[in-house]
Amino acid sequence: MHIEKYIEDIYTCNRSRCGFCREECPTFGEFRFEAYSCRGRIQIARGIIEKKVQFSKNLLEAINICTTCGYCEYKCALHNVEIIEALRADLIENGFRNRDHEKAKNFILKSGNPINQPRSSRAKWAENLEFDNNSSELFFAGCIYSYMYPERLKKMITILNKLGIKFNYLGEEENCCGDLLYTTGYWNEFNQLKIENEKLFKSKNIKKIITPCPGCAKTLLKTYSEQSNKKSEFEVVHIIQYLDQLIQEGKLRFKKETNLKVTWHDPCDLSRHLKIIEEPRRILNSIPSLKLIEMEHNKYNSKCCGAGGGMLNAYADISMDIAEKRLREAEQTGADYIVTSCPTCESTFEKIIRYEDSEMKILNIFELIEMVI
Repeated sequence: MHIEKYIEDIYTCNRSRCGFCREECPTFGEFRFEAYSCRGRIQIARGIIEKKVQFSKNLLEAINICTTCGYCEYKCALHNVEIIEALRADLIENGFRNRDHEKAKNFILKSGNPINQPRSSRAKWAENLEFDNNSSELFFAGCIYSYMYPERLKKMITILNKLGIKFNYLGEEENCCGDLLYTTGYWNEFNQLKIENEKLFKSKNIKKIITPCPGCAKTLLKTYSEQSNKKSEFEVVHIIQYLDQLIQEGKLRFKKETNLKVTWHDPCDLSRHLKIIEEPRRILNSIPSLKLIEMEHNKYNSKCCGAGGGMLNAYADISMDIAEKRLREAEQTGADYIVTSCPTCESTFEKIIRYEDSEMKILNIFELIEMVI
């Protein structure tokens, strides 16, 4: 079983039982039941290894109701998220599958994206924008931005084009990175997709990948490497890192002032998983007259939006309950906008703002930059 790789971590957790992972765990906060905490799930893993617990539909739910936000790893020295993902893969291979995750998996294999949109419309956002098909630097747009937020991608590339920057872009050839496949336990399908993507990148002589999606960045950089047991052949950076570098080099300057009050939401994949913490704050603090107000939980201690790890696909009601708590925290800052750079977070906040009839608004960081350049 996949969890046997982590047997030392599993027994270490079971013997220490410290419980620090439960403090701000989004799903434990909803249920207050041990099976919905990282510590509880790792205890389940031990039960499976010792054949005291059997795979079942109830077990599938307990393991899948997790955003894989990484808070438990931030509070611990063990490979907690990896153990949960391995549990999911073992459940899949033993025939226990979540219907909604299975549907998303089939969409990815059929259409190259988890929301079953046609490949032919993936690159419509890129019409009339400038790219360099000979460049070794690839802009990897990702599924959610490409289909749900094409205007935000247009803003990104338009701003970069004005600075004389032209990336390579795969257009309709771009495929899903496979993040959802991996986090929900479809590892065989993920590895096949990974091989296909890496083959495509090599055929285009890609050396560096720039992506606006934290999930894509995490997957292309960390998960691909971990599954290959070798360092990635491609440098992978999130667009926030790229922007920060442009500002540090003096290539991007903000000319206009804005009196907006904003709060920055740290996406889990960007902050805890990739440790990109200070870069977005440097960008925001370089905008004239902008007031950045931190939420109570920020940086590595930031609260999850509730949508990661396949949660929004399969357990939207729980996901929205988690998002509502984060929204209330943002409202308490007195800011006008939540600013972030993750399509999943943006989608989740837009939904909960609408459901709760909140006056808070959501901005992608490029929408904010467009106001001040």
